Amino acid sequence: MTNGVPIQNLPYIATQGLESAWASNTTLTVAAGQTRDSTNVFDMVLSEAVTVNSAVTGLNGLDTGTFAASKLYRLFLISDPVSGLPTGAMISESDIPTMPLGYGVYKIIGYWATNGSTQFILGYNSGSLSRRKFMYDAPVATAVTAGNATSYTAVALTNFVPAIENTPAYISYAFTPGAASRTLKLTPGNGTGDAVTITGQVTSVVVSGVAQVLSKVTTSVPEIDYKVANSGDAVALNVAGYEYDV
Repeated sequence: MTNGVPIQNLPYIATQGLESAWASNTTLTVAAGQTRDSTNVFDMVLSEAVTVNSAVTGLNGLDTGTFAASKLYRLFLISDPVSGLPTGAMISESDIPTMPLGYGVYKIIGYWATNGSTQFILGYNSGSLSRRKFMYDAPVATAVTAGNATSYTAVALTNFVPAIENTPAYISYAFTPGAASRTLKLTPGNGTGDAVTITGQVTSVVVSGVAQVLSKVTTSVPEIDYKVANSGDAVALNVAGYEYDV
């Protein structure tokens, strides 16, 4: 595994490879690849795949503390541009990881959520360059399980979507209209327009699907807003996935 080296060939903040994948309830894998570090000063090269074990502290493990339930962990590539320590990966709850001794540069290369049982939630990444898409194996539930708000109301996506402004989020919905032609509407957090409109055709027959809505950040919380046409309607909203840049 190659250490970080000064910029030679990679274009600005370019990433190639480094695809992350679920390996078990407590481990992830990171494929070989390369990227610029977060300061755009060093090329970081991972010459072979590594496994990140949440039970380990430091390189190829958790940066500090104890592996926790219901969190969205950042997955970093970390490197040593000075002494030649091996490049590896690490998870952290923070946007700025606690680095092992000797390591000086890092870059976020993905995100992984844990469930209430302190397990990585199964999901899949696609994309091998800077733009990536993550989709959960099964959509994860938000707090809105039978929502009937008739004015736009926030839906917190905390711990399931990165708290990054204007993140494209994939929202799975199951809308039960109380009467034909009633609507479910979705919009970015604190939005004023109707970004997505779903219309029920038959009374009490569920309409389901997946809609893409931009997640906005309000007081550090990623969120979208929803409303239904009538308080006799009901909707369950889940997070199916999101897009992100590395």
